[in-house]
Amino acid sequence: MDRFQEMQVFVAVALESGFSAASRRLGLSAASVTRAVAALEQRIGTPLLVRTTRNVYLSEAGQRFLEDCRRILNDLQEAEDSAAGSHVQPRGQLAITAPVLFGQSFVTPLLVDYLLQFPEVSINALLLDRNVNMVEEGIDVAVRIGELPDSSQHAVRVGEVR
Repeated sequence: MDRFQEMQVFVAVALESGFSAASRRLGLSAASVTRAVAALEQRIGTPLLVRTTRNVYLSEAGQRFLEDCRRILNDLQEAEDSAAGSHVQPRGQLAITAPVLFGQSFVTPLLVDYLLQFPEVSINALLLDRNVNMVEEGIDVAVRIGELPDSSQHAVRVGEVR
C-alpha cells in the first residue's frame, strides 16, 4: 500500500473508531487495514492509535496526524479536481478589465456580489478606457463596448448600451 492509501486507511479507522468498521467502509479486509496502520506507525515511529480490547482511539500524535492527513487528502482531491477541470468552488486570482464608467456603474457591483458568493477568489479589476493586450497584461476577462480589435479573441454579447 502506498503512503496516500495508508493515510486513507488511518483516517477511516480514526473516523469509524475501529478497524472492522473502517474495513467495511473501505471494502478491504480487516487484516489489510490493520497491516496498513501498523506499517504507517512503524514508518512514523510512534503509535497513532491506542487499542484496548473494546475501543480504538487516537493518541495525541494520532490526533495531530489525523488533522494533517485530512488536509493532505483534501488538497490531493482538490488538485485532481482542478486538473480535471471540476472544481466545486472557484478559487484563485481573476483579472478583469472594463471601461472606467461602465466598470464603476455595472461591473463593480457584480464583482462585489461574486466575491461574496465565492470568497476564495481574489479579483484584480483594471478599469481603463483603452483596450488592453489581454495576454501581455495577464487579463482573464475583458468587458468591452464595440467591435473586437483582434479576431482571435472570443466575444459573448452580454447586452446593449443606448
